[in-house]
Amino acid sequence: MNLRRKPVLLALLALLPASSAFALRTERLARFSPASGKASYQEVVSGSAIVRLKPGVSTAAAAGALAGPGFSVKTYLQGLDLLVLRLPPGLSVANGLALLRALPQVESAAPDRAFKAKLVPNDPYVGRQYALSLVQAFGAWEYETGFSSRTTVAFIDTGIDGANPELNGKFAGTSQYIDPDTISMIPDAPVAACNHATRAAGVAAASADNSAGIAGMSWGARLISLRIFKESDCNPDCSDKAGPDSCSTSESAIAAAINYLRPLHDGPVLGKIVINMSLGSVGTCSDTLPYALQTAVGAASSAGLLMFAAAGNEGYGAIDSPANCSGVYAVGATDDQDRLASFSNTDTLMASKGLTAPGVAVYTTDVGGGYTSASGTSFSSPMAAGLAALVWAAKPGYSNTQVFDVMRNSADDLGPVGPDSDYGFGRINAMKALRLAETGTTQFAGTDKAVAYPNPFRPGTQRLVTFTVPKDIAASGVEVKVYTSEGEQVKKLDGLTWDGRNEAGSPVASGIYLFKVRTDKDHAVGRFALIR
Repeated sequence: MNLRRKPVLLALLALLPASSAFALRTERLARFSPASGKASYQEVVSGSAIVRLKPGVSTAAAAGALAGPGFSVKTYLQGLDLLVLRLPPGLSVANGLALLRALPQVESAAPDRAFKAKLVPNDPYVGRQYALSLVQAFGAWEYETGFSSRTTVAFIDTGIDGANPELNGKFAGTSQYIDPDTISMIPDAPVAACNHATRAAGVAAASADNSAGIAGMSWGARLISLRIFKESDCNPDCSDKAGPDSCSTSESAIAAAINYLRPLHDGPVLGKIVINMSLGSVGTCSDTLPYALQTAVGAASSAGLLMFAAAGNEGYGAIDSPANCSGVYAVGATDDQDRLASFSNTDTLMASKGLTAPGVAVYTTDVGGGYTSASGTSFSSPMAAGLAALVWAAKPGYSNTQVFDVMRNSADDLGPVGPDSDYGFGRINAMKALRLAETGTTQFAGTDKAVAYPNPFRPGTQRLVTFTVPKDIAASGVEVKVYTSEGEQVKKLDGLTWDGRNEAGSPVASGIYLFKVRTDKDHAVGRFALIR
């Protein structure tokens, strides 16, 4: 943007209120397909629009032209050359866009789309943190726990509960609240508008090895909360408090949050930044010029940030935005049997930029210091983001694309052979990802036969033993049973790890134990020593 505009913009912005006490209002905007002539609808923020001025137009000239019909400036997105405008009271978005596009000073104008946190009702409880076992996180932690170099997972979401004891020691930098209406930015405590971000953050980076609660994917990753939802808009469960257009956020708020993080990447405070966006809106990334969301994402990706977003929970054949933005990697959801979750969106884009991760009944942190079981691609995405932080901690010299390459090249291929529209490159495998990053190969003894590690297993100090599924029998329906050397069944497992206790919950004696790994394809057996 022409630098002559800046003083006028600052003067305009200084007149705006820092925050709004009213709920964010939305409305439906009709969109017509040139091919079919049929109308579809998208939810947009009432009284808001995003514009780009034509090259050479000064801010002074634009301000006069905008003020005439009653438009005012909410904010200027520094470095993106975009203005977020407030429409005159009572003017619909459709009519406002028509007026703006007719102004000779305006190059393009777009609605400020409304986004919601991606949620589905929780499935029945299926086991605490089975997901870490399924993605072989315990093996990954033999290589890296996230402390080797500074990484931060940034949550552009409903705000993380900073009082949660599993999260409160992990914040870096200054968390922010971006008002989704005024786009003003205010340092945040951080506080939670509802439970969504607190649950997602625990998946990625809850404190681990601290004799309490759960373990996040990356033990050493730091957190920063970019809250883009109003506390007054959301019930504790992230449902709408004041009507159907309440617990929402705006495209301009997301763009502003991404833009806030961009200059902080690879700096002394946050280090490498992985952005998680467990929210979404149907439709393409930015289907109307000036493409605010895609512009912000593109600038951040070029600056080296790594971004993941939830594929969406509608069960559609198209992933949500921002997961479909160029430069953002989409994450779908699987269940405890490595089946695609019934709600997880699919898309041909998944074959080029998608992964899956457990997203059904994932045990995680909750507001108020507790724990809960949560379902949705909202909780698959931070698992992938946490793994990215783990890989980046191990290999700080990697670029954002190199980190994703490690993740896709180490994922467990599910569904049809090769990348596909359901599972993308496959379900993430943390151990294989770290092994690939550290050694250049995913191959090890457990690739070709069923093995237990560590072996011997010492429950007093190692806590868990992990079993592998050989690649030639890899399939859904994984089941593991542990037997004594005489063939007596000791324990049937829900996942691929065991704590050394029998069905009654009592510690088993030292000795040699057998185990059988069965899948829908075949089975394999192995043995290991347990030493008390």
